[in-house]
Amino acid sequence: MNKWRRYLYLVVDNVNGTYPLRRIDASTLFFSRNQVKIPRTLVETPLPHPHLYFSPSRTMDGKGSLEFFGFFGRGQKKSLLAAVDYKGVSHTYDAQDCTIQDIISPNEPKHRSPISLAVGEALYVMDREPVPGSCCSFEALTFSLPKGEMGKLGWDWYWHCLKAPPFVLEPGYNNTSIQGYTVVGGSDIWISTQGFGTYSFDTENGLWSKAGDSELPFHGRADFFQEYGIWLGFSSQDNLLYSSDLRVSMQCKPELDMIWNDTSPLEEWIPLKSHLVHLGSGKFCVAKMFERVDMTTRGRKPYVERFAVFTGLVLQPSRDGREPKMVNHISRIYRFNGITTCWVF
Repeated sequence: MNKWRRYLYLVVDNVNGTYPLRRIDASTLFFSRNQVKIPRTLVETPLPHPHLYFSPSRTMDGKGSLEFFGFFGRGQKKSLLAAVDYKGVSHTYDAQDCTIQDIISPNEPKHRSPISLAVGEALYVMDREPVPGSCCSFEALTFSLPKGEMGKLGWDWYWHCLKAPPFVLEPGYNNTSIQGYTVVGGSDIWISTQGFGTYSFDTENGLWSKAGDSELPFHGRADFFQEYGIWLGFSSQDNLLYSSDLRVSMQCKPELDMIWNDTSPLEEWIPLKSHLVHLGSGKFCVAKMFERVDMTTRGRKPYVERFAVFTGLVLQPSRDGREPKMVNHISRIYRFNGITTCWVF
C-alpha cells in the first residue's frame, strides 16, 4: 500500500517573540478521485491553529531569535526538527512522537539563512556566506558522545565543528554566498559559489575536494530522488521547478529540464522563499513565500503583505524517452500578519 505524509509543517516568525508551528493537512492539496479537477486556481485558506509554540531565550534587548532545520534522525526515523537558539537552549521536536527535547546549541552562530542537509544520521549546517578565519562556520549535529570534559554527559545530540570549504582561503574570496547545494552519492555534500565552481565534502572521511569548475544549476537546495533517478530543485535563473542529472561531469554545467511552470504568481508578487517537500508516493508540495507592497496609500507608509502559496503536485515518471513532469493539483494561499518569515518541512 502506498503511504505518504499526512502533514506539512509550517513554522512562522510571529515577530512578537514566538514561533508557532502549524500542521497543514497534506491531503487538502490534492484532488480526490471523484472530485472535479479545476487546477490553476488559488484557494484562500485560513491558517490552521498552532500545534505548539517555540520561544527563544530573551536577550538584553529583548529580541531573541530561532532558526529551524529538518527533517533528520537516527535509522529510518527521520522525524526531527531542530529549533536552534544561538544565545540559549536549542530544541529538537519529534514530529512523529510529538515530543520536545533540549539540546546544546551550535558552537558558533550561523548568519543569513544558513544551509542545512540531512545526510545519514547527521544534520549538517553551514553559514551561507562562510567567513575566513571562522572555526565553526560548518557543523554537524550527531547523536554521539561530546568531546573533552563534556564526555561525562553521555550520549545525546551534539554539535561538532568541521573544516570550512577550501575556497574561503582562495585569493579574491570575499564572503561569497553559496548559491546551490545538494547531496550526491548518499554521502557527499556539494556546494556551489559564483566564481569558484562546485566543491564536495565527503561526510565519511571529513575531506573536501573540487567537484568541478561549473556551478550547480539550482538555486538553494536540490534533492535526489532515487526512484526517479533525478535531482529536483528550483532554477538559479527563474525560480521554476526543474530536474537534472548531476551524475555527469561537473566540468560542464548540467542541463535542466523544466517539469513545472508556476503560473499562479501575479506580477506584483515578489518571491522571497521556495520550498520543495516530498510527501511520498510521487506526491510533492511546492511552498512559496511572497511579498506584496502597496504604494498607493498617500501620506502613509506603504502597506506590506506577506503570504505563502502551497501547491500539491504529482510526479509522472519519464516514459518512452519523455522527460518526467509534474501534474498540478490544488493551490492554497495562507496570509500572515506583519512582516515575517517562515520555514516549511
